[in-house]
Amino acid sequence: MSTQLLELVAVGLVSGSLGALFGVGGGIILVPGLIFVADLSFTGAVATSLVCVVATSVAGSAVFLRREVVDLDIAVELQFFTVIGAVAAGLAAVVIPTAPLYFGFAGLLLVTAYHMRPPPATRGPDRADRPRRRAARGASVGAGLVSGLLGVGGGVLNVPILHLLLGLPFERAVAGSIYIIGVTAGAAAAVYLARGDVHVSVAGATMLGTVVGASLTAAWGVRLDQRLLKLGFALLLVVVAIRMVGRGIAQF
Repeated sequence: MSTQLLELVAVGLVSGSLGALFGVGGGIILVPGLIFVADLSFTGAVATSLVCVVATSVAGSAVFLRREVVDLDIAVELQFFTVIGAVAAGLAAVVIPTAPLYFGFAGLLLVTAYHMRPPPATRGPDRADRPRRRAARGASVGAGLVSGLLGVGGGVLNVPILHLLLGLPFERAVAGSIYIIGVTAGAAAAVYLARGDVHVSVAGATMLGTVVGASLTAAWGVRLDQRLLKLGFALLLVVVAIRMVGRGIAQF
């Protein structure tokens, strides 16, 4: 087995584990990992990452659904709006310059790092609050756009939408986000796949890691110290963001 193959499996394992733990799909690790390990272009990394995010969602959702921590009525509703954004982003990606996407991705990483703080006390789901539900639908379109353009499942926005806007407990927000990102990433991935942007061999090795990582973490992640994990994850995101800025500068 080649060194690169092992590195891709390792990237998938880390992204699947962190994705299932924080409800972000793992694309924030996959995209830079595929760029640095497999030397893919940004578009190729995004397309391949989206395929792997689908695998993360399926593996993680299977566990969360068995534990009955996914609010299906909310998740299915918001899923529709994220798909709209994801497909639109996938279609527009070919005409958007690469350098700004590197900088945008770095900014997304820093925002995610900022949100890796202990969550505030929840007030309970606001299912009957119509203004909040309308805001959640609009924000979900934005999550889909982020997913399609940057190759992340959109969970970096889904979790705050479910937790802070709709008031779901953090664990349920993570579970709902993992469920939503599968269809979102799949819709965008279909557009990239039709254009031939997905690197199938790279995706296969990476998906092996994401499935294992997501399955194990979804089952056992609740036993881990959330505060220490979030701190370590935030520091990792900052380091990767700095590297992505360097890549963006090199494009000029």
